[in-house]
Amino acid sequence: KQWYQRRVRGFDLSTQALKVYVADENLALETEVVVKYAEDLPHYGPSDTILRKGNSVTSPVSMWIEALDVAVEKLSQIIDLSLVVAISGCAQQHGTVYTGNSFQEKLQGCDSALRLTTQLTGCFTRHDSPIWMDDSTAEYCSKLENVVGVEELCAKTGSRAHPRFSVHHIHKMVNENLSRYEVTERVMLISNFLGTLLTGEYMSIDYSDGSGMNLLDIFEKRWIKEIAELYKEDVTCKLGDPKPTLQDEEEEAETISDYFIERHSFSSECKVFRCTGDNPATLVGLCCREQDLILSLGTSDVLIGVSRSVKPSPDIHVFCNPIDNKSHMFIICYKNGSLVREELCEKHCRGDWSRYNQSLTQPPDTEDLFVGNYLLLPEIIPVGLKGAFCTSDPDFSLWTHPPDRIIRTVTEGQFLSKRNHIAAAGYEPSPDARLIVVGGASVNNTLLQLISNVFGMKVYRVGSANAAARGAALLAYAGIHGVDKMREVGYKDGFEVVAVPDPAAHDTYCIMRKLYTETQEKYVHHLVKVEEERIAMEEFRNRAFPVRRQYRSNSTASTSSARSKK
Repeated sequence: KQWYQRRVRGFDLSTQALKVYVADENLALETEVVVKYAEDLPHYGPSDTILRKGNSVTSPVSMWIEALDVAVEKLSQIIDLSLVVAISGCAQQHGTVYTGNSFQEKLQGCDSALRLTTQLTGCFTRHDSPIWMDDSTAEYCSKLENVVGVEELCAKTGSRAHPRFSVHHIHKMVNENLSRYEVTERVMLISNFLGTLLTGEYMSIDYSDGSGMNLLDIFEKRWIKEIAELYKEDVTCKLGDPKPTLQDEEEEAETISDYFIERHSFSSECKVFRCTGDNPATLVGLCCREQDLILSLGTSDVLIGVSRSVKPSPDIHVFCNPIDNKSHMFIICYKNGSLVREELCEKHCRGDWSRYNQSLTQPPDTEDLFVGNYLLLPEIIPVGLKGAFCTSDPDFSLWTHPPDRIIRTVTEGQFLSKRNHIAAAGYEPSPDARLIVVGGASVNNTLLQLISNVFGMKVYRVGSANAAARGAALLAYAGIHGVDKMREVGYKDGFEVVAVPDPAAHDTYCIMRKLYTETQEKYVHHLVKVEEERIAMEEFRNRAFPVRRQYRSNSTASTSSARSKK
């Protein structure tokens, strides 16, 4: 068959759905399939797709396998699967899958007359996999940082220790359920588990998704033995060696398994390229070049970028770039995104976004520089910072100002802060760098103009909603034709310029960035002073009124004793 008839396909095994993106020879979208776990798999209700038990959060492995069965069946009714020449995939990051003895042998022996789901039940030493929402490993994070050191850990792995990162869940199993770990044949990330299902062979963890484990040296591209052996076992023995996201020239790509050839009529020549994490795939799917930035404007805000000079620090995540060994991608996460903007809109504008936007339309006043912010939730950067502050008041009170000023100050503050953080990480945009926006708030052109002015960058909006699945399809294309050809064909369409920076406004915001840093530092010192005064007052009371304190203690004890007797 000629190339113009052929297709590439990308999978995205996400938290709530499996998405499939099928592209034509020009990498334009031909069709998409979405399998929503809670809706399309009838025996998994909303409460069964994400299982919570205290701080532990897991998902059933069988659910992901069944979603793959259903997605491919749906696709087979839409397109001729024999025309698919290349596949790649991505998945939610940090989650881990634990296979039992002889899993690969059982996978290769699956009967093509039956679904994978029915044949792989009981093949896992953990039937529910910990996912990125799991916060049950805080003590393991503390131990790692105490042993290695926060700065050293960041310098090697690209991140400080985070409870959701994979190595802590593996260590937890080793430490708390060694007998189950010992009968585990392989530990995988969800991404290379997806690739393993497609090929019938254990797929390697790729460098980019492996960067989210707190285990990979992102510069040397190898597992760190000191971390791997922190507990009773060297956990790398069950991980296999990490590999580049895109195969080296001398490395032969895997082909799709006999199961899918026989059951769904795939071509025996269909290649399956290494799968990666959803954030690295999004970087590819949104055509993020070196110096570009991606800004996701959701409930929380997320910045993703590519740079050769980014400096790992406790405030950011630095991952291996899936398509360029000479640069790294960085990720900065914020809890206070649209959540705060929506609260201000509801409180001061009765939910009317046109009124909210009126507060953002005037350029910054060079004669009356005023900055501040409102952090509804304890922020990730700076760690734990919360509350409202501004420049003009000794007590940092923001709420005494008119609503228009509050809205503008907080909105500007959100993005002045972000611009300062990427500068601290060593990132400065080049003149042709693009700021690519996604997420719910990316439809607000007034907000995007303000962001453009703060960052000094043109803002682009992209048409594709499933950026991660598209990124996986682009990786499949790059596996056959190379990265340069993928960029030439896949990066040319679908982007709309929605905001261009105003030079005068940008110059003013550059001054305001410094003022914002000074104001935030003063606010932090203010909070420290308030806390010190509170502690000092508590100590004074304890010294000044020891008898009353002892009386209270005795009285409480007597009351408790009397209740016990009753």
